[in-house]
Amino acid sequence: MVTLFIGGSRSGKSELAERFASIKRKNRLFYVATLRHNGEAENLERVKKHQAMRAGSSFETIELYTPDELNSWGDELNQDERPVVLLDCLGVMLSQGKYVESLGGKWIEIDNKDIESTVMSALKKLAQKTDELVIVAPDIFRAKAPDPSTDRYMQLLGRILQSIVKILDATVVEVVAGVPVVWRDQTGELICFADQMKSGI
Repeated sequence: MVTLFIGGSRSGKSELAERFASIKRKNRLFYVATLRHNGEAENLERVKKHQAMRAGSSFETIELYTPDELNSWGDELNQDERPVVLLDCLGVMLSQGKYVESLGGKWIEIDNKDIESTVMSALKKLAQKTDELVIVAPDIFRAKAPDPSTDRYMQLLGRILQSIVKILDATVVEVVAGVPVVWRDQTGELICFADQMKSGI
């Protein structure tokens, strides 16, 4: 099954996704970390925060920064183990795959269709090989894009999120101020999880 946790910045979506993935674990539990910090203070702080959240858990951390890397890892993943995989965060991975620095130091923007094809190929493999695929994604659609490049990125993310729901038949959970709101649940399992989380707030 595929579950999509979506929310704004600092909404609590990552924490809830981690708790849900841990509950679903039967065998191995993978955390796919996507943020390449590049030594930047803000990104290092975010990485340390997420590492602290996972401290003492059973997550095996895999660092994959681009759709191509995720696709290759999907080929290598052992289907017989039926692991639970948490991908956090899809939006970060897309941005790192969309803008690539050339040898000359210039940034090149990759076409949306190429990235979408690679991402969906990777996610289809993971959906087939895992017991549960949990995807964390940002909600960036409430404000107008400040420039054409950002608008193309938002279109890319929006198309992929729709494909995750339509093609992978994903359950959708929106997180607002740490509170999970279930928009789509094929089994009723997420509604039970959301109710448990709400009662614990």
